[in-house]
Amino acid sequence: MREDAINFGNFATDMTGYSPSNPAAYRFYDLPGAYHDGAATFSSADGHGELHRWQDRRSTPPLSPGTPVANIASPNNPDIAWLQDRATRPK
Repeated sequence: MREDAINFGNFATDMTGYSPSNPAAYRFYDLPGAYHDGAATFSSADGHGELHRWQDRRSTPPLSPGTPVANIASPNNPDIAWLQDRATRPK
C-alpha cells in the first residue's frame, strides 16, 4: 500500500464489477504502492508471491501526503481486473 493511503494497515481489493463482469464499475478501495519501478509484489497464504507492474496510470497517481486516498472509481482499469482475479472471494 502507498504511504499516503495507509488506513488500517491492510490492503483491500474492491470487488465491485467482478461478477458479473462490469469493468465500468471498477474502483480502488486502497491504492497500491509502486515503489519498485512501478510495480509491487503480492504474497498469498499458500506461500507464493507475484510481482505486478502497474499498467494504468490511474493505479499510481502522484502522492498527496495528508490527504486520505481511498474508494476511487477507476472504470475499465486492467490493474483492478488483475487484483480481483487474485483476491479471496466466494467461489
